[in-house]
Amino acid sequence: MRRPTADRPSQVVGIILLCGAVALSKWWPSVSAAAPDAADRGGTILAAEAGRPRVRHSATTSMVVAPEVPRRGGDAAVPREVLFTYVARLSEVSEGAQQLRVWLPLAKTGREQQILSRVVRSPVPYTITEDPEYGNDMLFLSVEPPFPESLEVAVEYQARLLGPAGFGGEPPPTPGELARSLEPRGLVIVDEEVRARAQQATARRATRSEQARGIYDAVIRQVAYDKSVPGWGRGDTRRVCLLGAGNCTDFHSLFISMSRASRIPARFKIGVVIPQAASGTIPGYHCWAEFYEEGQGWVPVDASEAWKRPELADYYFGAHDPNRFLISVGRDIQLVPIQQGDPVNMFFYPYVEVDGQAVDGIEASFQFHDLHAPNV
Repeated sequence: MRRPTADRPSQVVGIILLCGAVALSKWWPSVSAAAPDAADRGGTILAAEAGRPRVRHSATTSMVVAPEVPRRGGDAAVPREVLFTYVARLSEVSEGAQQLRVWLPLAKTGREQQILSRVVRSPVPYTITEDPEYGNDMLFLSVEPPFPESLEVAVEYQARLLGPAGFGGEPPPTPGELARSLEPRGLVIVDEEVRARAQQATARRATRSEQARGIYDAVIRQVAYDKSVPGWGRGDTRRVCLLGAGNCTDFHSLFISMSRASRIPARFKIGVVIPQAASGTIPGYHCWAEFYEEGQGWVPVDASEAWKRPELADYYFGAHDPNRFLISVGRDIQLVPIQQGDPVNMFFYPYVEVDGQAVDGIEASFQFHDLHAPNV
């Protein structure tokens, strides 16, 4: 999937993201996803305290193996397990460039999934860092001349999609996190238009959940899933209010803006939805929003899917979809180490700088394999 044209500075660096969810032993027989403990033999283990992921770094390989999360009883509650691979490939660097820096988002265990193993392969040294604001994991690498003819970094996941079974390890938000979830930021604005819409949507609704439902219903009424006008996909609340159209990013930017205008903490999540099939191709990213309800925690909403399937509007308000795979949380992200460009609007594709200038030109494709499906 090509990112929206309006979100692309035109530069000469091309990165192609490919996803091939194939068994690890097929691509690299020395590392098996079916036996993740094998990656710990003969290497240095970092962050190996009890209950925390184990990480091994080198110039070419690292693996995270998650602590076991007990499954719930009953076949209906057994989550899916999938293989998912994210590959970033650098095809060209502009002549005369002196430094290339690349940040890749890394999925981690959370409410949507348990990462059973996360294998990174890179031909050059890299580090794995975490942004202090949202807690997103990321891979960072820096390359100087002579640049390789091509640079490919692969991140392979074996993941358990938790859905309603849930992962009980998410701590309650701190006061700082809740305060941040109330602030207008970047393209997620709160102006007089947003306040008026929010006030109308929440009128005569007493509880926070009722108010959030009013906002959710209003967004579905006011926005159409329509990518015919350039500029969609940036999560620009002002554009959504003007045009009443966009993709999932735009739907949920308006939901978050209206929630914050109503003093309801809300946040943004982006990843993919794994289809209900044994294997196949995923057409691109998907995002959703969450609002915070005391006593319930973060409650997910998916207004764009509800617009597409109005008969499921009740389901998509509060549903922990069993097929979501989360890549990152938040908007306007400061990377680690910090980038020289502006905060990253959404962190799904790699972010690249050449000599301190942000560059783009990214294409992506995604595939998956369900580990419990026949013949997988």
